[in-house]
Amino acid sequence: MLLYGLPFYQTYFSHREAGWAHLEIRENLPAPERADDKPYFASQFVNQAQPGVACHVSSIAVAGENRLMCTWYAGSQEGARDVAIFSAFYDESRGTWTDPQKVLDPQQSSAELRRWVRKVGNAVVVNDRRGGLWLFYASMLGGWSTTSLNYKVSRDEGKTWSASRKLLVSPFFNLTNNVKNKGVNLSRGAYLLPVYHEFLNKFSQVVLFRMNETNPHFEIRRMTSSREAIQPALVSQDGRTLAAFFRNAAGRGNSFILQAKSNDVGQNWSGARETSLPHPNSGFDMICLSDGAILGVVNYAFQERSDLSLVISRDEGEIWEKVEILENTPGREYSYPSLARTRQYYHLTYTYERKRIKHVVFNEAWLKGVRPHDH
Repeated sequence: MLLYGLPFYQTYFSHREAGWAHLEIRENLPAPERADDKPYFASQFVNQAQPGVACHVSSIAVAGENRLMCTWYAGSQEGARDVAIFSAFYDESRGTWTDPQKVLDPQQSSAELRRWVRKVGNAVVVNDRRGGLWLFYASMLGGWSTTSLNYKVSRDEGKTWSASRKLLVSPFFNLTNNVKNKGVNLSRGAYLLPVYHEFLNKFSQVVLFRMNETNPHFEIRRMTSSREAIQPALVSQDGRTLAAFFRNAAGRGNSFILQAKSNDVGQNWSGARETSLPHPNSGFDMICLSDGAILGVVNYAFQERSDLSLVISRDEGEIWEKVEILENTPGREYSYPSLARTRQYYHLTYTYERKRIKHVVFNEAWLKGVRPHDH
């Protein structure tokens, strides 16, 4: 039971009620834009910089009417034992953020899981569209290769959370699985969560997750055989078709973001291939616009994370346009974006120089007015 690639691995954790049969994608696109909508773009910081505190890996999701939740981790440095997971809430009608609050630290995680947790790391917040918020997060015994996944659930829009529970997604001591991007809501109360593996071999998987707090059922499928495709960003294209875009962890110069497709709601995937998007081995995110185009937020470079740009593809990822440069200061870092959408706006959060989390909000009228950049 310790070897990947064995036939039973695909269904070892599956339940008789699980499976892909009859499932469809249930992602709701924003309402069609009205002709009188005016372009809107604004930005601010979710949190304030503090001496000696580094912030990284934000995630944003809808958390109620006119309300969004952002999570991130902060501590003395990435991977330090004092790192904790924080959250703040955005009032879309007022345009204001609440003060950050600590959601979880290693001590609390240890107590809730009843096992030793040395560190906590990446966290992703998910809206299950049935009144629940799910916080998936990584705990570690040592470095990133020792990560395991856990989750907490809120039934009151993030005011209170359940105790942490393990997400058993690996027969290899349940180690070295991590999260970065949101997944996709499906029919029948199911959710498709992208995860990735970094120990010995690097690859991506999807977890078909039945959102039952006390007894969740899930099934796992490998997305890639590549040793360089991690941190998948999923984009729904119709009721059963998905595109996945991967961080290219090859570690060589002139690498490009990778892409694969599934025609059966994530059960089977094509081989990963290169897109035309340059990539410096960094996190990114993608989302589908109301007209079916794909909007991405990427570090548009081969080496550094100093250029953070909006890119759009109108042909399912074949051709990309660089439409807006959000940040571009040589020697600084702007990275690990997260995207969410509401009825009126698109919301983006990202790491700002490892000191703060920045928030950008815009509508499709603004997107239509920007001109593609030369590149």
